[in-house]
Amino acid sequence: MPSTSPPGPARQDRRKERTRAALIDAAQQLIATGDDAHASIQAITDLADVGFGSFYNYFSSKDELFDAAATSAVDEYLGWLDESLPDDSDPVTRLIESVRHTGRLALERPRTAAILTKRLALIDNEGDPRGERIRADVSAAMTNGGTVADTLEFEILVTAALGAILAVLRRTTSLSPAEISDAADVLAPAILRLLGVEPSTAAP
Repeated sequence: MPSTSPPGPARQDRRKERTRAALIDAAQQLIATGDDAHASIQAITDLADVGFGSFYNYFSSKDELFDAAATSAVDEYLGWLDESLPDDSDPVTRLIESVRHTGRLALERPRTAAILTKRLALIDNEGDPRGERIRADVSAAMTNGGTVADTLEFEILVTAALGAILAVLRRTTSLSPAEISDAADVLAPAILRLLGVEPSTAAP
């Protein structure tokens, strides 16, 4: 009878990756539906279809898992946004297209939109590289439009723009597809007006 050798390291790594991904996916489902606050570890592992004991091989607590799941959703959003934006666009065009696409996120990727609206601080967190990335896009457009950087007014406008984007993102999760598209188209020029950037600046 041939001997059965233990799985190799590569196979074990793939299995671990699948298990961790399943836990992340389950956590994202719970965040999107608003059921994360009261979900037990047993409920999470059942939803992920993994053994209860597997949980602590990857996460020390539910909070750690949900933070990882939310962070993963932000990364997915940023990756999707990069794929959607035109190459080599000027800062204002990049911002207006970024805002327009973000406004349609609930239409294109509803689960990701639902997660972001429940974890809004992740997008506007100056200490997180993801938040810095979004702030940088807004700041570049403002600088391109003539606003003086590194002033209190500049920082307030950046914060106001991010707040407006996040507020509309939250609103769109309860709108019809046609209303989501309309909201996205209204949001983009509204953000430029808020920042004091002329829409004509965004022309190619």
